[in-house]
Amino acid sequence: MKIFYSAIVMVCLNLSVFGQFKEIFHEKFNNNNFGWYDMEDDNVTIRVLNQKYYLKTPEGGYMTHISIPVIDNTKDFSIQATFTQLDGAENNSLGFLWGYDRESKHVFSFTTNGYFRINSPEEKAGKVNEWIETDLINPLGEENILKVIQRGDKTYFYINGTEVYVAPIKMEWYGSRMGFVSYTNMRFLVDDFILTNDVSINLPKEVQMDIEKRNMGFLVNSEYDDLSPKISSDGKVLYFGRKKSPENIGGIEDAEDIWYTSTSDGINWKISKNMGTPLNTEKVNNLISVSTDNNTFLFHKNKGFAFVHRTEDGWSEYEDIGVRFENNSVYLEGCLSPDGKAILFTANLEDNISLRDDDQERDIYVCLKKRDGSWSKPFNAGSDLNSFGDEYSPFISADGKTLFFATDGRPGYGGVDIFMSRRLDDTWKSWSEPVNMGPGINTHGFDAYYTIPASGEYGYMTSNVNSIGKTDIVQFKLPQSLKPDPVVLIHGRVLNAKTREPLSATILFDDLKSGNEMGEARSDPHTGNYQIALPFGFNYGYHASLKGFLSVNENLELSSLNAYSELEKDLLLVPIEIGETIQLNNVFFERAQAKLKTESYPELDRLILILKDNPTIEIELSGHTDNRGNPNANKKLSQERVDAVTSYLVGKGIEASRIKGKGYGGDQPLFPNINEKNREMNRRVEFKITKK
Repeated sequence: MKIFYSAIVMVCLNLSVFGQFKEIFHEKFNNNNFGWYDMEDDNVTIRVLNQKYYLKTPEGGYMTHISIPVIDNTKDFSIQATFTQLDGAENNSLGFLWGYDRESKHVFSFTTNGYFRINSPEEKAGKVNEWIETDLINPLGEENILKVIQRGDKTYFYINGTEVYVAPIKMEWYGSRMGFVSYTNMRFLVDDFILTNDVSINLPKEVQMDIEKRNMGFLVNSEYDDLSPKISSDGKVLYFGRKKSPENIGGIEDAEDIWYTSTSDGINWKISKNMGTPLNTEKVNNLISVSTDNNTFLFHKNKGFAFVHRTEDGWSEYEDIGVRFENNSVYLEGCLSPDGKAILFTANLEDNISLRDDDQERDIYVCLKKRDGSWSKPFNAGSDLNSFGDEYSPFISADGKTLFFATDGRPGYGGVDIFMSRRLDDTWKSWSEPVNMGPGINTHGFDAYYTIPASGEYGYMTSNVNSIGKTDIVQFKLPQSLKPDPVVLIHGRVLNAKTREPLSATILFDDLKSGNEMGEARSDPHTGNYQIALPFGFNYGYHASLKGFLSVNENLELSSLNAYSELEKDLLLVPIEIGETIQLNNVFFERAQAKLKTESYPELDRLILILKDNPTIEIELSGHTDNRGNPNANKKLSQERVDAVTSYLVGKGIEASRIKGKGYGGDQPLFPNINEKNREMNRRVEFKITKK
């Protein structure tokens, strides 16, 4: 018997009551927008025709089926369909199948000369796999209605409204597929295909039905498969894969190349271009993720992961991170967390969570970057996220907590739906219950590869519904209810403070309260451009780091944040030279006291590291206040603060002889003390290199 299956299904949004169940699927074959298989050759014709599903099947029969992830196979259900055999053998059967996964399935079929049969691998079901005669079946050319109802521990079978058999067991679903079958050459019609089930789809509190998905058009998409979009954090560049294009380095064979397009306004996109060598080769080029700074790409290489970085000459060699695993699936998708400290990916490893025997079924796994720079072994993200089905395309948003992924293992609206979950702690194993993104995002088709920029303004995903090519990339404006938590996107350039030339540096950001490093980024070697995304809830310090230079550190307090925002800030690096002065922006004191706040420690610890790495350097610390209050008291306070900083440095192992210090009070303002902003900038601690 020839077989075809499709992972596409249309689920009606009107959940009307059908008996004791909800009608979740009622196909009247009014059109072919539901993804039903459509083909014609010398032996087989299958198509939606005149509001019926028309099948002409060959000698040996034919089977077509679709995936229904919306079914909750632990609960009661019913299936019904109307069949009309037009011609062919009257002593061989046609009918429907359900619970199909690979070799295991149930089939309820009939012959127009008066017999029915229930095919099942479950011997406890009683009279299965044998022909039973009945006078309830209408002859060739007339309609026959088959129906199966599962209630409790029994399964009931009906022909034309009359019960014909009761199986004394609950007939389990092996998989989520169901469809139609014939066992010999004939022509027949199917109509009113109905599925009911007591299923519940976990939806957002506010469900928006009218989200308009805009196909990104011929400038971006092609007649081929355009897959797996990855939007840059600023929303200006979109990277994606393209299969079997003659413009690919590997041509039209199985190769997949990385392509990209760009925009200045988020709406109008330039014609997509192949990224060329060395990133693209003649083989499959699977770009896993793009870093927040847009200067690092993550690839799946050598049964593990590797980074590629922008350099002055193009792209670096692959930087293997030392992770190894044996993926039993031929597919892998993933993402790099916005702080660069976690990799999430889908794979079939030994500890997969699965209720079915399927080597291709994948779970979401996590690798974490350790303090020493190495990476952990992959570990399963747990049953909060992973289902009995197949998980696809994890993407974690700029807030570092909101995860979007696709699966066929949870109730939804199509073969594969997109879900959202939030990380609840730093174990990466505790997640909120996944929420289906709703019928505004998910369709009856294959919905996956979801990605959004830091702003959360627009979403991008792959869809094969009303596509230009086989699979296209679509864009849509996100409603507020589906956006992740807001962040601040900080962007600018890393510059030499003396020459103003761009520098290739590492950008680090810390939680000033705990002293923990929160993440890292890189700047573009050509332009010095960098960008980092900072979620709310922390008081951040951030700076650029490059050997031979001293950093001017910045800080930003984000205890609360109601909306996405952007901040442009150049980061300066000062050459280590005699006479150069650096302001310690992230050194804080208790009000009107010389007592250091704990938020000062990360800044001072970095100064200690510089002094230890450069053991011949000597510095002069200077303390400054604004001009308010008694001048003598201000000088005394500024001197005490310099002494407090000196004591901290000496206490951490720096020789006292390398440090001099003086408090200047308000004698050396940087700006006129005419407003609070200027006075705040005049209150500072600096150090100057006096010996190199």
